[in-house]
Amino acid sequence: MTTTQLIRTRLRKMTLLMGLVAICFMGCASTGKVKSAMTFPADIAQPFLVLDQVIDGSQDGQRGRLGRSLQFILGSENKISLNQPTDMVVDAQGRLLIVEAEAGIISSFLETDGVWLNTDRVSVTTIKHPFGIAAGPEHLFISDLTSEVVIVLNYDLEVVGSIEHVDMQRPAGLYFDDKSNRLFVADPRANRVFVFSDSGELVAQIGHTGSNRGLLRSPISVTVDPNNGNILVLDGLARKIKQYDGGFRFISSFGEYDQVPGTFAFPKGIAMAMDGTLFVGDAAIGNVQMFDASGALLFFFGETGTQPGQFLMPRNLFMDKSQRLFVADPYNNRVQVFQYFAQP
Repeated sequence: MTTTQLIRTRLRKMTLLMGLVAICFMGCASTGKVKSAMTFPADIAQPFLVLDQVIDGSQDGQRGRLGRSLQFILGSENKISLNQPTDMVVDAQGRLLIVEAEAGIISSFLETDGVWLNTDRVSVTTIKHPFGIAAGPEHLFISDLTSEVVIVLNYDLEVVGSIEHVDMQRPAGLYFDDKSNRLFVADPRANRVFVFSDSGELVAQIGHTGSNRGLLRSPISVTVDPNNGNILVLDGLARKIKQYDGGFRFISSFGEYDQVPGTFAFPKGIAMAMDGTLFVGDAAIGNVQMFDASGALLFFFGETGTQPGQFLMPRNLFMDKSQRLFVADPYNNRVQVFQYFAQP
């Protein structure tokens, strides 16, 4: 390209840029924000959920409308594409951290004007296939599909230690309970849930001894009821949700194998709202089901597909303090965010 051609090309870009800047000052929406409200159910005045955002990596790290317009015109090294995200958490600093199992990456997002924008992508040498993530007040916890330990990071995403136990075989789903300051580690291969203090000391093991009903066959995901401290465990092979009290004693369970609403085919993730509503994602059916405290089905949403509100084998779920439900949608290479509204 000659000097004259280069100058003309730059002038054309700058002309287009100025037009976009003018448009953006009048109101410019992010590509990650859902343009038209998608509610679930769609036919009632006060729905359970509204699809708020689809995080697929198309957002960039430049804050402000002008910065995003510049990157649109001139290109950017900060454009990313999520690669099979399997879990996510909002940490004590307000960052959304997404682990990408296939890429071995931890992606960091900050919320700006109601939109999650990517600010960093970190590859930790000792973590090859990050699968689960949980956040304590000072540390982050990562499970790795290739490791028998839980990696501990500080908030600068630097490895500062590990949590291990002689019986731990393949830690998967992680959950940090900020009321008891305990880390729950679901280990499907060891058929139990390990409970550690925030300093890494073993507190208990759930599901490997006791009555037959309380035994775990392949625990995948854990959450804690914010109202009573009861522990809910998704037992994958049993296709059941099993509940234990704060003393780790079995209380009850519900669920059975099938592919109709109210049953489980290939459940992979759970999360709980402040009102006690339990969300269960099913990879085989491609939906998320909602249950009350007794295990009665309240509602289900989603189906297998690639459109917003659809899923391809959804994995882990996470509910933040603003009652937003994050759903890892790994084979669509995205995370979908739903605002949950408790019913009157």
